[in-house]
Formats: sequence, structure tokens, C-alpha cells
Amino acid sequence: MFVLTLGVQGQDIHFSSVGFNPMFYNPAMTGFMNSKFRVSTIYRNQWQTVSRGYNTFFASFEAQPYTSLDNSFGIGCGIGFTSDVAGSLSFGEKDIAVSVSSFFALDRDNKNYISIGVQGCSKGWGMDLSNAEFNNQGSYDDNITYESLNTYDFSLGISFQSAKDENHLFSTSVALFHINTPQLSRFENGEVYLHRRLFSNISYTFPLKDERLLFNPQVFYQHQHNFNEILFGGDLLIKLKDAIFTTEILTIGMYVRNFESVVITPKFKYNNFMAGVAYDVNLSKLSKVSKTYGAFEFWLSYAFNPMYQRQKQTKIPCPIF
Repeated sequence: MFVLTLGVQGQDIHFSSVGFNPMFYNPAMTGFMNSKFRVSTIYRNQWQTVSRGYNTFFASFEAQPYTSLDNSFGIGCGIGFTSDVAGSLSFGEKDIAVSVSSFFALDRDNKNYISIGVQGCSKGWGMDLSNAEFNNQGSYDDNITYESLNTYDFSLGISFQSAKDENHLFSTSVALFHINTPQLSRFENGEVYLHRRLFSNISYTFPLKDERLLFNPQVFYQHQHNFNEILFGGDLLIKLKDAIFTTEILTIGMYVRNFESVVITPKFKYNNFMAGVAYDVNLSKLSKVSKTYGAFEFWLSYAFNPMYQRQKQTKIPCPIF
């Protein structure tokens, strides 16, 4: 089982919590927000019914080091930390990614924006051999590298945002990750690479008859080597309170991934603080093994400004949730 794991061509880390951190999905969205700073974190627990499943953690910090007085141009930057391990050997990866973006308005009213971004990532792949069992002689296989592997790659992204008003928002983006396809093989003369990953999405938010209710259908598509993933569905946003100093929004979302799982994603927003959970219901052929249990996620996000700075009247049309 150990050798099979080393040779597999896997997929990148992904989360089911749609929109928990735009920077994670596309470097062009780094710092694209109505505040100067944002901190986010998420935890994912998956396949616990099958031995020791995946435990994934992500945390990030974003900032806007520069924005023009009318918000027509700005620069964003951010750093993200990821840990993803599984099994008795805690086999997995730990990443550090740095992203830089630039956004600019296409019109004088700041209704339409384009943002571009670049990301550099350092990945470390390793395991804890203290629980490993080898052959009767207790020796390692000389053809396998047991030391940690370190790779470096870069990614690019572009995004378009358009807002008719605060209740009508259209967005779409495309990103390409691991452009330089770093080598990952643990075997001598092996040819295992981290393949490029294409990410794209489209989203539109609009009000229903009752303007306290908004609907946000979304489609996400990812392609990496031989893997394709389509996640589609929507969020129902309920404005519980929308006053000058207080905003409360409850969101209930449901998405389908490759017709193999259903994702339920309730969220809550209070001013600049957001929290949410996601649960995958497994409907694939593996549901007998997992007993339909999928993955559970919990995330938090908080955006803020320096105490001396007031929020500008001209806002960037970033996602409502």
C-alpha cells in the first residue's frame, strides 16, 4: 500500500466550502475586498471511516498595501499556509504560498473590474516513518527516497467582476496552477510530476421578489491531468439585518460535485466576520465503504481596517458572501 501511494498521480487539495477564501481558488482575487486586511482559516476532515483519513488545514492573511483614493486601482498581497496529511505515516504535504495581485476599474463608476494575480508556492512532501513497517531485515528499499521532497511552482490568474448595484453581481475567473510542473517522484529516475491544474468559475447574484432574499448560482470547473471536477449549485442569501452599522446574512447553499456527492453549506455573516460549515454526502460507488460519510469542513474569515481608517464610500464589487 505504501509503494502504491508513492506512485499515484493525485489531485490538488480542494475544499467544498464555496467562497470561503477567494485567494485560495485564484491568485487574482488576493486582497480584492472592501477592507485593508483579511484573515481566514479552514479545517477539513475526510474519510475517517477508512483508517486515518485526510486532515487538511489552511490559513491565510491578505492585505491591500495600496489603493487609489477612488478605489479605481489597487494592489493586493497575501500569504497562505496549507497542511494535508493522512494515514498512520502522516503522509502528505505542507505548503507556503505567496500571492500578489493588481486590480483596476474599467469605467468611471467603478462598476466593472479586472484583476490579475501571480502566486509562488513552496511545497514540502514527507511522512513520519516512526510507525512504518518494513521487511524482515528492517531495511529500507534503496530505490526509494524517504527524505522529504521540496518543490517550487508558480501560478497565474485573471478575474472579472461586474456590479450593477449591491444586489446584482456577476463574476468569472480563470487560473492556471503549477505552470512549471515540478517533479515529485520518490523513485530513482522516476517520472512523476505535479501536473498543471486549470480552475475556472462563473457566478451571478441577484435579488428575488423579496429584496431581503438573494440567490447566487455558481459553477466551478477544475481539470488536472486525467481528472475533471464540476461543482455546481447555488446559495440562498437571507438578509436578517441590513442597517448602517450592522449587517447580518444567513446563507444556505447546496452543490453537486460530479454527480457523486452533494454538499450542504450553511454560512453566517455578521458585519466583516464570516463563518460556515460544509458537509459532503457521498453518493458514489465508494459510499458502501464510507457509509455515505464524506467530508466535514469548518471555516472562519474576518476582514478589518486599521483603527484610524474609515471605510471608503466607493466600494469594490467583491462577492457579498
